[in-house]
Amino acid sequence: MKKIKILEIIGDATLAGAPRHLLSLLENLDSKKFSLLVICPPGPLAGEVKTLKKNIGLEIVPMNSKLDFKAISEIRANIKHIKPELIHVHGTRAGSLGRLAAIGIRTPVIYTEHLWTKNYKLPSRLAHRIQMIGLWFLDMFTTINIAVSQSVKDFLVDNQISRDSKVVVIYNAVTPVKKKNQILAKKEITIGSVGTLNVQKGMQYLIEAFPKILKEFPLAHLEIVGEGPYRKNLEKLIRKMKLKKSVELTGFIKEIIEKMEEFDIYVQPSLSESFGLAIIEAMNLGIPVVATNTGGIPEVVTAGKSGILVEPAKPEALSSAILQLLRDHKKAKEMGKIGAEDVKIKFDLEEMINETEKLYEKVVKKSA
Repeated sequence: MKKIKILEIIGDATLAGAPRHLLSLLENLDSKKFSLLVICPPGPLAGEVKTLKKNIGLEIVPMNSKLDFKAISEIRANIKHIKPELIHVHGTRAGSLGRLAAIGIRTPVIYTEHLWTKNYKLPSRLAHRIQMIGLWFLDMFTTINIAVSQSVKDFLVDNQISRDSKVVVIYNAVTPVKKKNQILAKKEITIGSVGTLNVQKGMQYLIEAFPKILKEFPLAHLEIVGEGPYRKNLEKLIRKMKLKKSVELTGFIKEIIEKMEEFDIYVQPSLSESFGLAIIEAMNLGIPVVATNTGGIPEVVTAGKSGILVEPAKPEALSSAILQLLRDHKKAKEMGKIGAEDVKIKFDLEEMINETEKLYEKVVKKSA
């Protein structure tokens, strides 16, 4: 059987949510059906792709902006050389560069939106409007869109960026694990959060919530895992609030799941979140979740059952929810148990891979 040649393009070189999602595709797509090649910038993701045991082609292309004309030229040259039967672009940067590079080549293009929901806003109104126009324009060169949540699909359709029939929802997923955390089984409590350090992740509100937690649980410790442009702002806030002994910015950690195993409670304080891969990774370990009621998170966390949802940008609401779980171990353990069961049912990796493979085959067959 002739393999279908798939070119995956991503502009995020880190190991944040979208790159981790891509790695799960690369590791699990059927190698008997698909020949896989990747274009990405230099960085940790490229290193991970190289370590995969499967025979995956890799081209390193620096992508310095969404309109990096040198990158567009290099990607276009690679497309012409590789001659893929399908191009799959991930995220806004690669979504721009990859789709512009593919114009006129007549190869079908799938775009996965990992970022935008109605809650996501750029600081400048003008920049935000330009981005909306850009997404609308690029959709003309897109065969089909994958939304990682219904919230993302609603954003694309409601803003007339794409039409309903052109957007499919495929949730991110993980492999269910047997090992579960012994929630709150020790005196020194660890509260954790994972994400790129930017304004939208809302880590500043979690830090502001922590003094109230320390008043009741002085041995509690907060670990924020990730790197990003907002790190210095968060460090300044930690110093200002005199929390250096209790709050740690761990920086980039490759083995995120192993780190999560140390958490008693997982918190996602985002202002906007398309899905929240780290949330289901925490739920998968049986960790109770406190998260904000924004974007795709309510599709992941069932409020009052697998976790507690609060309004974004509310430090008092975050501290109150965390304290509920710290005071009630039985409730925390039950939420962790329900969350793990939800992951098995709703976010199974095998199902996600199966849906993606069927979509790949359908798009390629239709374009033949």
